[in-house]
Amino acid sequence: MFRRLKLHMRFWSVLLACACLVLPGVVPKAAAHPHVFVDATVDFVFGEDGLAGLNVRWTFDAMASTQYLMDLDVNGDGKLTAEEWATQRDDIAVFLAEERFFTHVAVNGQPVFIPAIRDFVATFENGQLEYSFHAPLSVPNGADVLVAVFDPSYYTDFQVSEENIRLSGRPDGASFSLVDAPDLAFYDGQIIPLAAKVQF
Repeated sequence: MFRRLKLHMRFWSVLLACACLVLPGVVPKAAAHPHVFVDATVDFVFGEDGLAGLNVRWTFDAMASTQYLMDLDVNGDGKLTAEEWATQRDDIAVFLAEERFFTHVAVNGQPVFIPAIRDFVATFENGQLEYSFHAPLSVPNGADVLVAVFDPSYYTDFQVSEENIRLSGRPDGASFSLVDAPDLAFYDGQIIPLAAKVQF
């Protein structure tokens, strides 16, 4: 599935570049068009010493869910079983690691890379595919943390709302807000993502 996704991403990038060269007045900003839409939930999980990690959940749009299920559903019965997922989970996790899990983290203004995830689970219910995983972090109290979920190729449009930001085990004085993150601008700098800014 994700090899196919990579090919799609390359195809659209090349097509866009050709359009910009051939058609006067066509600019990347006008041509940017995602093909997969995902609602993202980010739960900041705190421990005694500070931020211990992120619980992340992605809910894919109905069309993408159906398309991806065709790859995940090995026996073609329209369901995704734990056994089917187990045979593909590690390969998908490797691809996501190459893409930084589409989860961009900065602590006190410095980028922090997520080396691995755990508890990576996929479910398909009511026509929608969901991915969930835990991204371990170790950030001491007193830090400013910025988290943005986005796909730099803009093949996938991740949406994050205030209702989908949570603080589990919130320490005293912890707060969050959604802010524009111009330092994380992508798609040739033309798209500025929203980021969850957490102070604790």
